[in-house]
Amino acid sequence: MRVIVVGAGIMGLSIAYNLAVRGVEVIVLESRYPGSGLSVRAIGAVHSQWDNEHDISLAKRNRDLLEHLSGALDFNIPFRQDGYLLLATDEDQLMQIKEYTKIQQSLGIETTSLSRQELSRRYSMLDASSIVGGTLSRGDGSIHPFSVVFGYWKGLLEHGGKLLRPALVKGLEANGEQVRGLDTDQGTYEADAFVLSAGVGTRSILRSAGLDVPTVIVRHEMLATEPLKFFLKPMIELYRDRMYINQSLRGEIICHIPRTDPNPKDTKSTLEFLDDAATELTALLPSLRAAKVLRSWAGLVETTPNSEPICGRVGYGNLSVALGDSGKGIMLAPLIGELMSEAIITGEPSADLLPYSPQATMNDGGTKANYI
Repeated sequence: MRVIVVGAGIMGLSIAYNLAVRGVEVIVLESRYPGSGLSVRAIGAVHSQWDNEHDISLAKRNRDLLEHLSGALDFNIPFRQDGYLLLATDEDQLMQIKEYTKIQQSLGIETTSLSRQELSRRYSMLDASSIVGGTLSRGDGSIHPFSVVFGYWKGLLEHGGKLLRPALVKGLEANGEQVRGLDTDQGTYEADAFVLSAGVGTRSILRSAGLDVPTVIVRHEMLATEPLKFFLKPMIELYRDRMYINQSLRGEIICHIPRTDPNPKDTKSTLEFLDDAATELTALLPSLRAAKVLRSWAGLVETTPNSEPICGRVGYGNLSVALGDSGKGIMLAPLIGELMSEAIITGEPSADLLPYSPQATMNDGGTKANYI
């Protein structure tokens, strides 16, 4: 069996690697370089504090895989499990995350609720005056995305897979109910099955065959300070999707804020972001007032109407997609790679991925796609 995977980000490489270790002939087509999309721009948040049983269960299983990924790939992948601190700034938020905590605890996630007083006592670096409470999930934390990308790349090559770059995919060549090949700037590539996991470029490839999926592109902006003495253990999130904070192994404070401008055209960082980030960071962590910002950058995140990934067969019997991770890529990619590779080989859809299938997020905005 021969499979072509388009896109060498964390998701595409995970799928390709898992196919290769199962004896499949795999070719990955990448237009730039591995991880050139969001994968190496992300800050590597890993947590299980979701609001529904399915996401929580899959995130927990994925975390278990991440704990052993260094050994499986024979590649050093730093994974700091110092906890994930979710902070609420009003009572309604706090009530919500406490309700979610009950679901998480029922599924084996070590999540505990913390009052403002407990937060101040445990984390003296925080100015909790604007915080009403929060939750801490032990075992969660942050991972180094670069290492995951290059670990999967190395594993893919060691198991006989190929990575071809730069290879720009122009469109699909279909024949009846099957995709026959991919038209690229280097010619046409044929295979038994095809997987599109090219991030923000996936939709244009699908549209070449009259297919579409409901996604919106949102810019996420990030910055890194100068290296500081290590003082911040848990990953911090201001609920919901307001700001994410982490301290890297080199001591840099990494701040990540999703922006409100949908469908941005570039990955340039903005002065508005730097101003907002400085205000938020110094309000929560006053000791950062004298810290210098070394660099800022941005990444494009594909989001779906229900903020869930889209994974599964679409349009043709031998065509699958893995896109629209809505910022959950690193938190689900290793597991999705295993599940999708098995589904491609057996021809049977994965029960675990049915909530993420194209059918579950079918576009009702007028685009008619033949979803399988």
